[in-house]
Amino acid sequence: MTQPLKALILSTSLNPNSKSRRIAQVIRQQLEKAGAHTEWLDLQEHDLPFCGQAGASQQALVLDMRAMVERADAIVMAAPIYNYDVNAAAKNFIELTGRTWTGKVVALAVAAGGQRSGMAPMGIINSLMLDFRCIVLPRYVYASRGDYTEDGEPGEATQERIGELTQELMRVGSALRG
Repeated sequence: MTQPLKALILSTSLNPNSKSRRIAQVIRQQLEKAGAHTEWLDLQEHDLPFCGQAGASQQALVLDMRAMVERADAIVMAAPIYNYDVNAAAKNFIELTGRTWTGKVVALAVAAGGQRSGMAPMGIINSLMLDFRCIVLPRYVYASRGDYTEDGEPGEATQERIGELTQELMRVGSALRG
């Protein structure tokens, strides 16, 4: 009997009204519906130290988060885009958890204020591929202001892109697990 795909859903936004978090929640629901086992990690709920601070990498919280990354077959990183890049909390998390990312399948879902920063995730994608040899899905969800309903939920077109990302993550993640 094949074990279900283990996916870590990582919400990196520190904003209590985060749109990227809403996307992450939809992805989590879809992955669970598809049979994946998910683990949820919301950086807003934790006071992470900054990478480079003395002793930061050995703090219990950081060690627990490394273990979460290690347990995962795949990681979904949901992040806001600030100044044409993923937020600093996402980058700090990656720096703190380091080599535990090696070889993971990674899917990205990002939220931005406008449509002009659609290529913003490429820096973090390159880092994950080159530094940690992650398999980063070429499809990612990019959503801007007009991609949500009036109540702030992902709109129909965004839901469709989320569904495509979820299917691709299940397909690639399951295939690479062998």
